[in-house]
Amino acid sequence: MKYSVLAALAVAVASLNAADEAKPVAAAAPAAEPAPSPKPIVKDLTPEQQKQAFYLQGFFLAGQTPLPQIATQLELNDEELDQILAGIRASVKGEQLKFKPDEIIAGAEKMFAERVSAKSGKWVKQNEDFLAKVDTDKDIIKTASGLRYKILVPGTDPKPVATNTVKCRYTGKLIDGKVFDSTTTRNNEPTEFPLNGVIPAWTEAVQKIGKGGKILLFAPAAIAYGDQGQGPIPGKSVLEFEVELVDFK
Repeated sequence: MKYSVLAALAVAVASLNAADEAKPVAAAAPAAEPAPSPKPIVKDLTPEQQKQAFYLQGFFLAGQTPLPQIATQLELNDEELDQILAGIRASVKGEQLKFKPDEIIAGAEKMFAERVSAKSGKWVKQNEDFLAKVDTDKDIIKTASGLRYKILVPGTDPKPVATNTVKCRYTGKLIDGKVFDSTTTRNNEPTEFPLNGVIPAWTEAVQKIGKGGKILLFAPAAIAYGDQGQGPIPGKSVLEFEVELVDFK
């Protein structure tokens, strides 16, 4: 498959600029065609900026591959990451391997599987300990599904039902405090979605508040993303969300 070397950079720049573009406004009457804008003058990059351009290309390319997830799953240290980057460099340059892959593949698979399993075991224990700590808070309510929640602001009546479409602002965190998704990174614009089209913890929790309401919820993996996880969310993760219900219809 052919691939433009600047494709990743172009897509990334386009997405960064999209938020800054003016929204189209309906005209009351047909307007004359505007005069063509003069082409902007693009200055040549300085030597330091040229280095930054190649760095940026690599940054975006890596972000579009499984590399970040692999680094997280295997808990790579700097030396191990350097070896992966060295392998990428050799492949990009068309170099041949200096060893026989067949001699190590089985052992490599075993090593990687053991490392992933060990991390998963530690992560499960950390999540269990986190939920146990949450359960000591007398202000937190636990439901039959395993959802834990605390209403911060009740909002107005009526409240939404599962078949409604809701608009929410939210921040989602892992148990280590790492934010994996938040509307604050998107100009704090609320996100709209069908309430029965998200993880079960959200479907259950958001029905407990009205417009203007806020809720803090803790979602065990069984009512979140399960054993497999998704994207930056490891499998078997307990998730913490603070959600504001802006509107629903």
